[in-house]
Amino acid sequence: MPPFALFVVSREQYNCFVLVLFDGGCPMCRRTARRLHRVDWRHRLTFADGTDPVRRERLAPGLTEEQVMREMWVIEPAGRYGGFDAVLRISRVVPLLWPFWIVASLPGIRQIGHAVYKRIAANRVRRGKCTDEFCVP
Repeated sequence: MPPFALFVVSREQYNCFVLVLFDGGCPMCRRTARRLHRVDWRHRLTFADGTDPVRRERLAPGLTEEQVMREMWVIEPAGRYGGFDAVLRISRVVPLLWPFWIVASLPGIRQIGHAVYKRIAANRVRRGKCTDEFCVP
């Protein structure tokens, strides 16, 4: 399997279905992105550190640092999705996550998902900047 850094690309190279912008200073966020990358055998996801202002502006013009710090973002040709909606978009394109998508899309479950996501995102720990191979374009 090629190194993960090959999957962090510029907008010009972006030929996948879902671009995921995450907080590169958050160890939990990096770990989650790594796990998603491992189960994405169809190579539908591309990851980028959304806290890098130059990269963020190139990949998702108009998305602010405040928005990226609050929640993960998915950028698709059809639109932008943040937080739990981003999780649902990811789960739609990764076959192993399809059962989660089906259950999480149900009325009532979706509202619980939004609340749980917001709580986790608000209580995550940040440690420095993203400097490992995961964040190198």
